[in-house]
Order: sequence, then structure tokens, then C-alpha cells
Amino acid sequence: MRASIKFFEWLLAGALACPIVAVSHDAVLAGCKPDHFKPPFFVKSMGVCAFDPETLSYAGTPVQQAMCLMRGMDVSRNPLPRLSSLPAPLANRIGQTTGLPSRATLSNYLAQQGLEGDLGDYLWLPVSRARNNDLGSPMARYFVIHDTSGPNYGHRAFPDDIDESPKLNDLRNFYCPDGWSKAHVFISRTGALLVGHDYSVAWRATKFEKAAEFGGALQGLFLHNELIQPRGSVPAHRNDARTPDPAFTAAQYDRVALVYVVASVRAARWLVPAFHAAIDAEIPNGHDDPLNFDIDSFARSLDSLMVTLGSPAALITSGAVNAQEQPTQEQPTPCSGAISTALLMTPRSAAPRCRSRASRCLPPTAVAGSKPRASSAG
Repeated sequence: MRASIKFFEWLLAGALACPIVAVSHDAVLAGCKPDHFKPPFFVKSMGVCAFDPETLSYAGTPVQQAMCLMRGMDVSRNPLPRLSSLPAPLANRIGQTTGLPSRATLSNYLAQQGLEGDLGDYLWLPVSRARNNDLGSPMARYFVIHDTSGPNYGHRAFPDDIDESPKLNDLRNFYCPDGWSKAHVFISRTGALLVGHDYSVAWRATKFEKAAEFGGALQGLFLHNELIQPRGSVPAHRNDARTPDPAFTAAQYDRVALVYVVASVRAARWLVPAFHAAIDAEIPNGHDDPLNFDIDSFARSLDSLMVTLGSPAALITSGAVNAQEQPTQEQPTPCSGAISTALLMTPRSAAPRCRSRASRCLPPTAVAGSKPRASSAG
């Protein structure tokens, strides 16, 4: 998915509903809602993985679906063959309802990572449902991995600092104050993340989901996760088929493993990972992302995280909350007018957060306890 966000002058907020730490910036981000009418889009097939519009799922078992949906593209932008196998950390989990960490354990780990406001505040809510959060429809089944496919360096060499560059990894480039973020979660090459929509929000981000044939039935069936990846042109061509080497960082694999666990815990089932490229493979001008994503690295990060979550340091040993119980949550106070540093925290960041015993300020994405926002246009 290409991120195309307009920039305007950034102004510091005036009076805020509660004290938060604002992030200064030279530009203010404009809204992301499309400013023109998009005609209905039709598909000619149910895709390379044979989607069934009646059951709202792809063909085969969850593991078989993942082997079809986690395929990339070749140099000619044609889908690669279906995978013959998956690494054990994925094959042994996908589709299962067992082996998930408790919400209490995961909540404690997120707090240790400084991510309780980004991911932990909604941990006890379920994920979205199909048909725009229709209660009679299935919960989200597919954890879709994208890359931003930019910025494009053409035939120039990638800068040496792409994995640390504050400019390239600035997640404010993907922040949409009007609620029209392109994906649920964005992950920079440093491992920082931005929550565009909570996973309880029904959203669409692929051409396939938006096809007129489905009448909006797929909205909420897929959860979308964007990884920052610069691109370049291969020799003698003007395209974006060249990636850094490695294409993604270890920090990104660790972070995507974490949000995969969060989403699966909230779905009460290990979700089916999928690539944007495979979902839109038979659609003209479909996407190729995530280009050169290494499934083994993702699997290793997932296995390592699960070991950590099973260790004593990740467990709540006093005042623990039963995994089946939902704790009494304070009602957060929505803060507006500025982007909180809580929205842009790097792993283990010690940046100040907007918290007190009396009130909690959250990014302007949603308010815990309120009805998840859904849009038929998303």
C-alpha cells in the first residue's frame, strides 16, 4: 500500500483536556479521506487462494490458507508458487485456540515495553467482525502484512542510516487526524509503532476487500499492518522493485510478532497471516507488498516472544487478573489537538505518558469503552 499523505503546517495545541506531552513538528498533517469519488471496483475471480464469499474464508485449513496467502511476487510481479510448508512456530499455532498467552500476562508485558496505551488499553476488547462489525458475522480471521513501498530512491543507493533515520522512520507521516489511516498499525524500521485504528475497528485496505461484489461484507474480516520499507528501481527500469538488504529489520519482525500475538489473543484464535500481494494477486495493478518479507525471521521472533511471555518476568505474580476476567477500566479522557508521544513510542521508551490515577489520555483514535468506530468507506 502506498502511503500518500498531505502535509500542512504543524501547530502546537492550545488548551488540552488533560496534560500530555506534545510532539513538535514543522508541519501539521491534513486529513487522509479521499477527496474524490471512486467508482465501484469489480473483481473477475475470488483470487489465487479461492476465497469463498459464503463462508467468508479462503479454501483449506487455516495452515493451508497461510501457505497460500504468505506468498510473494517474482520479478515480473507474478505470484510465487504456494508455500510447501511453514516454519513450526507458525504451523503449530495458526488456526488453534490453544497456546495463547493470557491477557493478564500480555498486558503486563506491554506495560514493560511502554505500550500499554498503544495496545494494552483495548486488550480486553474483541477484534472487529465482518460486515462492518455485524454481531452475527465472524471475527477477523486474517492478519495482513503490508509495506509502505516508499520512499522511492530510484537508482540511487539506499542511505546507510535507513534503519535509524528519524526522517525516514517518522510515523507522523502516516498519522491521519480525520480517522482515515490506511491501516490498523504502522511499524517503523526502529520498531516504533503507531496505531491508526484499534483492531476492533472494521477497516479495508486492499482492492479485493473493497470489490463491489461483496457489498462491504469483508469490512472487518482483515486486520492491516504496515511496515516502513523504502524502495528503489532495479537497473534499467523505473519501478519500485528493489528493497534494502535485509528488506526489514529485526526490530520490525519483533514488533510484527508482538502485534500478531495481541490480535490473536483478542480474537481468541491464532489468526491466519497473509500478504497484501497474495490477496490482490489477480487484480490489475495489484500490490507486491510486503516485498522480500522473511517468514523464517517472523517465525523466530514469534517463538522468542512466546518464550519471553512464558517466563516468570512476564507473569503478574501479585494482584493478578484472571485471564477470563475483564478488569475494571478507568474511562480514558480523549485528548485532541496534538499527537502524544505515546503514539510514537520506540521499544522500551521512557518517554513521558499521559497518565494519572484520575485520568488517562489516549491517542485520538478511539476511546476505551465506547463503540468501536467503523466506516462503510474504509
